[in-house]
Amino acid sequence: MEDEISKTMLELRENFRKMKKRWKVLWGLSLIATAMVLIGLLFQPESFGIWVIGAFFILSVPFAFYVYSEHGRLASIEDHFPDFLRDIAEFKRSGVTLAKAIQNASFNDYGFLSPEIKKIARELSWGVSFEDAMQRLPDRVESPMIDRAISIITAAQAAGGEVTTVLETVSSDLRKLKELEAERKSKLSVYTMTIYAIYLLLLFIIIVLTESLVPAVPKMQAAGEFLGGGSGSLSEFEFRELLFHVTILEALFAGLISGEMGEGKVTAGIKHSVILVLITLLAFQLVPPATIAEKIGETMLDIPPSKGVTTKSIDGVAEVTESFTTNDVATYVKSFAKERNRQQYKAFTPDQVEFVAFGCTVCATDLKVEPDKVTVIRPAMLRFSVKYAEDRYQVAFSDANI
Repeated sequence: MEDEISKTMLELRENFRKMKKRWKVLWGLSLIATAMVLIGLLFQPESFGIWVIGAFFILSVPFAFYVYSEHGRLASIEDHFPDFLRDIAEFKRSGVTLAKAIQNASFNDYGFLSPEIKKIARELSWGVSFEDAMQRLPDRVESPMIDRAISIITAAQAAGGEVTTVLETVSSDLRKLKELEAERKSKLSVYTMTIYAIYLLLLFIIIVLTESLVPAVPKMQAAGEFLGGGSGSLSEFEFRELLFHVTILEALFAGLISGEMGEGKVTAGIKHSVILVLITLLAFQLVPPATIAEKIGETMLDIPPSKGVTTKSIDGVAEVTESFTTNDVATYVKSFAKERNRQQYKAFTPDQVEFVAFGCTVCATDLKVEPDKVTVIRPAMLRFSVKYAEDRYQVAFSDANI
């Protein structure tokens, strides 16, 4: 009895150690993810969304891998458990005891179930009763199906029933149950595919809006202000960022719903969320926003040359990642003018463009603004204002939050 209690305590201690190790890993990942979010919030608030997405991947990818591997392990155990019961029944029918039948079966290959069978055979060799050895199995594998099956078998054994018949009946019922479960998953997989299809359609619409409607809205707002109407409130960058964040949230929850509908567990949907978030990031990377030089050149076509100085300017916000010159802007002006048949811009030259810095703090650290070129030291967000003054277009750069 003392040996049995000692073995039980050792097993409980081992299970507690494994559980403690899992929680340590989860707490470690959570701390790293939280640190990334705080760093992004304090030091790079303009890229806060990217830091949050990075924290999401650090926390979710290992957890999704763990859930996926545990699900595969449990599925393998449940698939082989009916074979194990059938083999015990066959050995028992040949005239050996239950303990000997399990020891003989422990030499067979049952996948992930094999180590657990060897533990049961080892406990039986130590003198542990059949009921106690079998009842510890559900605690280790954490399977409700195996728990119910072993409860029926041990109850039959305690009642003095024909164990061989019970083993064969339970084995047959478990096989039918697994077949029904596989059929259910096959039918529910259609709903998972439907959610993927709906999300991809939404992503396509968002990308189309990002490339067509979104760039036009700030221009329409600026044109309205130029003509004396109300001022705009959102830039193209802010529109794009808003749509990107909405799409990421949709990917996250669509994945969780896929897991709940397809596999019956919300945690099983984390892997779908990771996949959909990756698809979203790839889609937005494949369709990058226009460069600031391209936006400046297109904006100039909305301000026709006139005598004197224009009283209104057209503004825009963009991320500056590469250096550019007035020659680059002039090239875009002529390219857009050719597409729109604006003959008056056919002879447009770089001398008609001038760069200036106005209230631009990042220009002192991240950029170097000269009349004919902008040199990028570090990528930064900028607001640009285009005016026509003294026979040239003046492009004034300022902080994006102004």
